Amino acid sequence: MADGYGKGTFFETRYLLSPAFISLGVSGTSAIVSSCSTVMLLMFLCKRQFKRCPGKKGIKEMMRVDENKLSLTYKELARYGISKTRAARGFSELLAKGFIKVEHQGGAFEKDKSLYSLSTDFIRWRPGDAPIQCRSSDVRRGFLGKGKGIVSVPKKQLSHMPTIPTHAHADDTHPGKRRTRT
Repeated sequence: MADGYGKGTFFETRYLLSPAFISLGVSGTSAIVSSCSTVMLLMFLCKRQFKRCPGKKGIKEMMRVDENKLSLTYKELARYGISKTRAARGFSELLAKGFIKVEHQGGAFEKDKSLYSLSTDFIRWRPGDAPIQCRSSDVRRGFLGKGKGIVSVPKKQLSHMPTIPTHAHADDTHPGKRRTRT
């Protein structure tokens, strides 16, 4: 099936009955909640890959073969009607409540997808607890202007800031010398 989904998945009772699962999408249970976080968790669970392996007494057992590296992209979620904003909140809530972990932070280039793993940290999460894991909001790649005094200023403050000349004139070689108009 497309996007790495199998025919179905096994949904463990420990997910369904955990306070973390019950609180998904419920306002006030986490700093960030999303109405689509439950759907996103189900999508992650459906992406798990299994194969039948010989087990005890000749009974075939299902074994996971996906190495716990699952991807779920904004583009893929958009095909199912989930906006980028709702998806970002969903990822944040799933991380905060311990359902997933970031294995690889993507975004360096177009084909660099973020990889997630399923986690069992949700078992110990309770309403009011601090987030188990948070999304890193700034990606540290490329030129960041470190040590150059570059800061982010909100647009409404820009109109109140004094203007600083960006270049010097030939007459400005001496700091104490005043320039006169000719």
